[in-house]
Amino acid sequence: MTYVFWHSYLMFHQAAYIRALAEVPGNTVRWCVTEDLPAYYRERGYPVPDTGKVLVHIAPTPERTEELARLPGSVQVFFGLRGFALPLTAFKASLGAPVHRFLMTENRYEPGAQLLPRWLVYTWDALRYRRHLSGVFCIGHSGRYGGARFFSACGYPAERIVPFVHVVDSLPVQHRPVQRDHKEILYVGQLIVRKRVDLLLQAFSQLDLPTARLRIIGKGDQEQHLLELAHQLDIAERVDFSPGMPNADIVAAMAAADVLVLPSRFDGWGAVVNEALMVGTPVISSDRCGASDVIENGRNGYVFEAGNARALLECLESFFRDFHWDRAALASAEASRLGGPEVAARFQLHALRLLAPDPVASRSTAPMEGVAHRGQQP
Repeated sequence: MTYVFWHSYLMFHQAAYIRALAEVPGNTVRWCVTEDLPAYYRERGYPVPDTGKVLVHIAPTPERTEELARLPGSVQVFFGLRGFALPLTAFKASLGAPVHRFLMTENRYEPGAQLLPRWLVYTWDALRYRRHLSGVFCIGHSGRYGGARFFSACGYPAERIVPFVHVVDSLPVQHRPVQRDHKEILYVGQLIVRKRVDLLLQAFSQLDLPTARLRIIGKGDQEQHLLELAHQLDIAERVDFSPGMPNADIVAAMAAADVLVLPSRFDGWGAVVNEALMVGTPVISSDRCGASDVIENGRNGYVFEAGNARALLECLESFFRDFHWDRAALASAEASRLGGPEVAARFQLHALRLLAPDPVASRSTAPMEGVAHRGQQP
């Protein structure tokens, strides 16, 4: 099978499974991008991802783009058709060619004033493009605010919207008992309004566990406000703010924490969830983060209602009161479940199912194996 992926850059949250897909006997995988890695990510210390046997095409010419987009019998995967010039150009070039097309996209169901205009433009896209697509791989699929609900409301056939994930490469971590006299809660990410770090501070201030500490790693325009809020809540002495740091150091901080919290008002995914689970650290996530799809309450963390400080507090209380886990065992299980080879196998399985001539086989809406399916479907 020949697969051609179209992105704006070599996404480090996609590379692991694309690389693994190229390792499967009989597969040829091409990855076409506008650039290898944007300056924004280089400045944050991210490396260009390992692409293994994948055939990489950077900034292909219009002629080369058309040639690759029309490879007979190929599976063409376009990461977004709105706001991404190269995937849209390649999609249009592929029309009329004997190829199979899939859209891959993050959930776009972000409640708020922007939801209606966003729904309108994505509905317009569906009207124009859905008849040319064999399916939609949706990153952040499930739940009341999941992509399955959003994209089916836009007009994409619900039975052809399948759950998918972002994938990160695992880093070797030695799972030694943490030697400290306190419990550590960790947040990693931007300090911006959408991430709702203020909600985490509010919940932490009410946690009746004097030995608990909160570590916040990240930068953003809300930093000063959050520092002031910690003082107002009288928890400043138990909250540590750290600026950004190399990814390896962040992973080490995750491996040392008791639990990672992602309290966002909305996240299409949230790859810190993968990173934490893959080093054996449970996660508490809001239900509006796409990565909450992989959280199974009581096994590898908890999911709470976004914006609800009381619900977050109850998850923290439940975690420190009831949650028991073997860090090395959790890391092993999650590194396998969320790792490149396993996700590549699921991707290929779903692609072949959606391309099957049997219409009954194509109607299956079962969740992706190994990924929790929390919410109701539309």
